[in-house]
Amino acid sequence: MEIHIENTWKYTLRIHGNITSLRLSKWIELNRSHVSLSSAVFLCPGILRGVYQSEHLFESDHQSGAWCKDPFQASDKIYYMPWTPYRTDTLTEYSSKEDFIAGRPTTTYKLPHRVDGTGFVVYDGALFFNKERTRNIVKFDLRTRIKSGEAIIANANYHDTSPYRWGGKSDIDLAVDEMGLWVLYATETNNGRIVVSQLNPYTLRIEGSWDTTYDKRTASNAFMVCGVLYVVKSVYEDDDNEATGNKIDYMYSTTQSKETFVSILFPNSYQYIAAVDYNPRDNLLYVWNNYHVVKYLLDFGNNDNRLGNGRSDPAMGVPPLPPQPPVIPPQDHCSPRVTAEVSWPRTQQGQMAKQPCPVGTLGVATYVCVAQQGYWDPQGPDISNCTSPWVNHIMQKLRSGETAAVVARELAEQTKGLLRPGDVPSTVRAMAQLVDLLDVQLRNLTPGGKDSAARSLNKLQKRERFCRFFLQAMVETVNNLLQPRAQAAWRQLPTGEQLRWATTLLDTVEAGAFMLADNLLKTDTVEEITDNIQLEVARLSTEGNLADLTFPQSELHGNSIQLSASTLKQHGRNGEIRMVFVLYRNLGSYLSTDNASVGLGSEALYPNYSVIVNSPVITASINKESNKVYLSEPVVFTVKHLQHSEENFNPNCSFWSYSKRSMTGFWSSQDCRLLDTNRTHTTCSCTHLTSFAVLMAHVEVKKTDSMQDLLLDVITWVGILLSLVCLLICIFTFCFFRGLQSDRNTIHKNLCISLFIAESLFLVGINRADQPIACAVFAALLHFFFLSAFTWMFLEGVQLYIMLVEVFESEHSRTKYFYLAGYGVPAVIVAVSAAVDYRSYGTDRVCWLRLDTYFIWSFIGPATLIIMLNVIFLGIALYKMFHHTAILKPDSGCLDNINYNSAHKMVVSWVIGAIALLCLLGLTWAFGLMYINESTVIMAYLFTIFNSLQGMFIFIFHCILQKKVRKEYGKCLRSHCCSGKSVETSISSSGKNHTTSRTPGRYSTGSQSRIRRMWNDTVRKQESSFMTGDINSSATLNRGAMANHLLTNTLLHPHGSNHPYNSLLGDTNHQAVCNNPNVAGMYNTQGRPIGQVSKHIRFNLSYLVHLVDL
Repeated sequence: MEIHIENTWKYTLRIHGNITSLRLSKWIELNRSHVSLSSAVFLCPGILRGVYQSEHLFESDHQSGAWCKDPFQASDKIYYMPWTPYRTDTLTEYSSKEDFIAGRPTTTYKLPHRVDGTGFVVYDGALFFNKERTRNIVKFDLRTRIKSGEAIIANANYHDTSPYRWGGKSDIDLAVDEMGLWVLYATETNNGRIVVSQLNPYTLRIEGSWDTTYDKRTASNAFMVCGVLYVVKSVYEDDDNEATGNKIDYMYSTTQSKETFVSILFPNSYQYIAAVDYNPRDNLLYVWNNYHVVKYLLDFGNNDNRLGNGRSDPAMGVPPLPPQPPVIPPQDHCSPRVTAEVSWPRTQQGQMAKQPCPVGTLGVATYVCVAQQGYWDPQGPDISNCTSPWVNHIMQKLRSGETAAVVARELAEQTKGLLRPGDVPSTVRAMAQLVDLLDVQLRNLTPGGKDSAARSLNKLQKRERFCRFFLQAMVETVNNLLQPRAQAAWRQLPTGEQLRWATTLLDTVEAGAFMLADNLLKTDTVEEITDNIQLEVARLSTEGNLADLTFPQSELHGNSIQLSASTLKQHGRNGEIRMVFVLYRNLGSYLSTDNASVGLGSEALYPNYSVIVNSPVITASINKESNKVYLSEPVVFTVKHLQHSEENFNPNCSFWSYSKRSMTGFWSSQDCRLLDTNRTHTTCSCTHLTSFAVLMAHVEVKKTDSMQDLLLDVITWVGILLSLVCLLICIFTFCFFRGLQSDRNTIHKNLCISLFIAESLFLVGINRADQPIACAVFAALLHFFFLSAFTWMFLEGVQLYIMLVEVFESEHSRTKYFYLAGYGVPAVIVAVSAAVDYRSYGTDRVCWLRLDTYFIWSFIGPATLIIMLNVIFLGIALYKMFHHTAILKPDSGCLDNINYNSAHKMVVSWVIGAIALLCLLGLTWAFGLMYINESTVIMAYLFTIFNSLQGMFIFIFHCILQKKVRKEYGKCLRSHCCSGKSVETSISSSGKNHTTSRTPGRYSTGSQSRIRRMWNDTVRKQESSFMTGDINSSATLNRGAMANHLLTNTLLHPHGSNHPYNSLLGDTNHQAVCNNPNVAGMYNTQGRPIGQVSKHIRFNLSYLVHLVDL
């Protein structure tokens, strides 16, 4: 076999059958080592133009780490390595993104050395990483799990000599792009600035190096695209250094040996970028940012002149960027428009339009015409500077240094009226300045060494009094800002501005509250309660016996937070502790959930779900420490849901993590867990103190009108009641007509019983969500009986398979095994599911299995497996029947055709019926799951209609269309109508007539044994006739021999000479076989005429047909 590889390396490889895969890979690697890397492996997308955060996968337990994909693999495998100093030596592989999010690893690789930094990459089936405390690059083959190479990067700084700004031993960083494998590092000879080297991944030799002028220690991270280095500069949380923002601010082209400083915005929602890896296959960035694993989408454009026009340095061996197709230039201006009550003129792209604020406000509004695009900023104009006239008055008083408490009172009065968009940030800014002013004014009331005791006490009392007045006014101001009438002013601010000023509000209220806590003269508790904010300041003694502390003390509306006594003692200072608790009722809607770190549940199945803050924000702080105080014992808080509708589900216990420097943050669920939840409240625990809330998934459900609701209710009740009636008739038929008793009808009976109970429970208990215990019981019973219905349906497929495949019938009935499987398997599944998570039985909406914990798979998994197995068994049954049809002789006699056709038609009808029921049951639950997930009217109608068809289908197909059942119905009706006997009497007599003709033994399994017997006899007679008959004899003689063989076959006399069938054969009228006039002249195998033999033993074709029907 010859393989021609022409994409990157042009050579021909001949593979012989005895070459193993390992030798093949070594051979390829050896040949690749001699191949120039001058050709790009992937097509270059162009020059980077924009970076956008596209997907948040999950929040890790490690602040730093890296994750990536192998660009040479088309699969979805993900490689993941959280980084811990001096302890990182394991790589984890996940087979898909879903497994990655769910934490289901495929395999782990134990590395031969520990790893420095987060700069590892996976390239062409091998892991490349920086060996700890060295400047060495190690290659570890993931296929063979052995170290396949190690190379020294000459003169490279290592082990925290020249790391990225975040540290983490990130001196040597590996990168992958369209051109191959790269190493990014710094050297002393280059004065600590970044050096870019291209590394041959097969020989580990440096193919070329380029020195840049960018100091590596000032870079947050870097990556390569199309041979161009992009350096990221970002802000880190609580960073005191001056930074110009989050952006890519430097590019260096290795193809042109040119550099330039740029400004491309780089998302930094979590403010601790630890790894940035580019994948040339999907053109995405794989980023690790402050515990968060995220993906960034890149926008590429044509080559521009930012790097100038140059040619590749031949010594570098790297080609110029490939030409890009021409693109129609965008519009160079933004058209005039009227937005936010302001008329905006025509503006050139990249320019900012400035206009006076709307009438009644002061200030200047701005609107940006987006550069290189030619359209107005989608976020709308910035009118945050448009304020009411009273704002200037407040600012003048602040600048004049008036008493902070007096100005705070005036601010509270002014904010009671209508608020403009600019009033919100101006008010919050004024509150922050008032806290600083109060701090300055309190210093003037500090008792001095020369003050008398009375004067010192007077100053301390003034300090406390001023703080009380100030805090009271500030609480009223916050209450005004959170009133519903102020919502319009908030919403006119950009989302980022809402987040920033809401965070500033949180921080300012806490600072002002601690001003009072620090100036309380004795242990005391001060409480301020309004409609939208409830604040409590406490100075407590930690000596003696302490009880657990609960805020608020009244537990108003079910919102509370509880601290243990041991926590209070642990954080006490000098025998005292100062605490601040705040409850905000409407603030959460302004704290954006765009970058929220939440655990995905069933909302991942919805196409357009969103995350909302569905509780008040509750803040707890101790001793004026940082905004996140860690505890030895978790704090427990309970909050009431703001919305109780079914559109909100999957609660996530979260806290607001923010930077005091930038006043931006995000919702995180780290170190928080859910304790309990119901329709109205959620209880959580966290191992730190900060601002807490409950985030929930929100799905817009299309509401149906009252007419549709009524119609759905009618269809549900009528359809299921009709199904129950049909199932009840089937149960009666299969239980009380003794002539129908067989293994197969036992299966039908139990299938009907399971569906009858399940649909009855569905009708009665599906909407009992308001009764948690009853709801859980109903959900578990529904789980059991629907699984039981699937299991019995599977057993019918097994039974049909046995009837067609087994040559000799079993001596004993299989009923007990069927019962054991039909009810035992579902019982085990339900028992295990309940033992694992009994709380997942019953939801807030319906009494069924929870979706947000993937508990629903305890039903979907077994049901899907049963359907697949049933399809296999029924497929084999169909194949066996059609296979027998193909091998039968086309000139078979009439007797054979009667046996074969009757048995064949009956079993075919049974198999087709089983397949139809399988499809019906499968479609019913497919629509049911779609209805649960989508909640659309169409799915509701389909689920209800198909659910009601199950019982009706079983009744029609297994009762009405079955000839034997119709005969039993006819006997019952004739007996009742003609003789006046009751139905029970007729059933009993019918049963006696049939049971007297049976004796226990091999053929006591009903219709199955008769059909199997006739089927086997038919096939054996065909083969015997073919083997022993005269090859020149006519078809008529063959038919005669076959008939004689059948009449003398002992299989037709299994019960002795006294069996009624023998008498019937002897007493029947003489008839010609198949009305053939030549029958009288036919001879048997001994030369005796068939007519003489049939004189004493004749048969009736109609009785054979009757046998088949039985």
